[in-house]
Amino acid sequence: MKDKGNRPSVLAVIPARGGSKRLPRKNILKIGEHPMIAYSIMAARKAISVTDWLVSSEDDEILEVARQYGAYTPFKRPKHLATDEVRNIDVVLHALEYMEREKGIIYDIIVLLQPTAPIRKASHIDEAVDRLWESGLPTLASVKGPYQKRDPILKRIDSEGNLIPYCNDQKLDPRGPFYIYNAALYAVKRDYFVKEKRFVSEKQVPLVMDKYHSTDVDDIADLIVAETYLEQMKKKEEV
Repeated sequence: MKDKGNRPSVLAVIPARGGSKRLPRKNILKIGEHPMIAYSIMAARKAISVTDWLVSSEDDEILEVARQYGAYTPFKRPKHLATDEVRNIDVVLHALEYMEREKGIIYDIIVLLQPTAPIRKASHIDEAVDRLWESGLPTLASVKGPYQKRDPILKRIDSEGNLIPYCNDQKLDPRGPFYIYNAALYAVKRDYFVKEKRFVSEKQVPLVMDKYHSTDVDDIADLIVAETYLEQMKKKEEV
């Protein structure tokens, strides 16, 4: 455990289920030089704000790959927490209860790091923890944006198959910027999480990330985009 003085105690959880259907075995598919989950592991290791962190999985191969990259894997996730219907909330609650029991401490903040966000950096984690800890709000979410001209861009298809405005609320200014969750990072204060069993609240602290670091891999097209971004960013770092 790292010594942070008066800093909050932070638990980061990387959930990595083995049963992905849209992109089979995606958590350990190679992106660039490393399996996808390795990027979240490396970010967690470098984040100075994180007290403890772990990978939660029911899959032996994923756990072995995680350990190869230095991840803490103190348990094999129970199978009843590894189905399609199980929420990340339940997975993180399980990890939180285990870690608080084993470590004998109560964490202040829990951070959820989806392994499908391989370009998220340690600095994003540190900024998220700092901003949430300094805020009076209970939760933080990473978002991508800003996007402009909300109403002209966002459309939906109605029951008759017509393309119509997504929102007809005239009180909303269509010229104003909007933001979208990018699924890279959620942070929540422990007491709120345990009581409400939610990662989000009505008002949240935003962590705005650019389109590159917001990359979320759900299918093969996303995988190709992530590989391209990683390659380009590596070239820039070498210049």
